[in-house]
Amino acid sequence: MASSFFNPKGAATKFLTGLCNLIIVNLLFILTCIPVFTIGASITALYRITISILAGDNPSVFREYFRSFKENFAKATILELIYAAASAFFILELVMVNTMMSPEYSWVQYIPSFFLLVILAHTFYSFPLLAWFEESIKQIIKNAFLLTLTNMPVTIMYVVITAGLAYALWQLPSLTMSLIIFLGISIITMFYSIFLKRIFERLGAKISFKDREGNDTDKN
Repeated sequence: MASSFFNPKGAATKFLTGLCNLIIVNLLFILTCIPVFTIGASITALYRITISILAGDNPSVFREYFRSFKENFAKATILELIYAAASAFFILELVMVNTMMSPEYSWVQYIPSFFLLVILAHTFYSFPLLAWFEESIKQIIKNAFLLTLTNMPVTIMYVVITAGLAYALWQLPSLTMSLIIFLGISIITMFYSIFLKRIFERLGAKISFKDREGNDTDKN
C-alpha cells in the first residue's frame, strides 16, 4: 500500500505535487507584488501557472512563473497603470459625492461605484488573456470587455467572491491575511481559472506548456 501511495502517477502524489505548486506560486506572487508596480505582471504569471496546472502540465513553477513575468511585464504594467488611473478617477468622484454634495443627491455615488465594479470585472479577464494570448494592449482591453459581457454569470460570481473576500479582510484581518499568505491567493485564482480555462479553450487557446517546450526544443 505504501508503494502505491508514493507512486509518481498516483492520485495522492499528484495532489501533493499540485498543493506544493500552489503554495510556491502563492509565495512567489506575494513577493513579486511587493514593489506594487509589478502587480500586473505578477497576476499574469499567476494565471499562467494555475491554468496550466488545471491542464495537467505539472509546470516548473519557478521557471515558468518568472518567464511569464518577464515576457509580459511591459504590457501588464501598462494595463495596471490604466486600471490605476481609471480607478483613481472614479474613487475621487466617489469621495467628492460623499463630501461635497447634499444627502439628497447621495444616489449619484452609485455611478462611480458601478464603473469601479466594471474595472474590477475587466481585470478578471485582461491579465489571464495576456498570459495566454499574443495580443496588443488595445486587443486585450477590447476582448476582455467582450468576455466580461458574454460571460456575465461568471463575471458576477467573480465580483461577488472578490467583494466577499474584501469584506472578510476588513472584518477579520489577521485570520484572512494568514490564509492569504499561506495559500489563499493561489486557491482563489485556481478556482477562477477553472472557468477561464474553458472560456479560453472555446476561443482556440492551447492551454499547455508542453507544446511550447517542444517548440523551444525545435528552435534549438
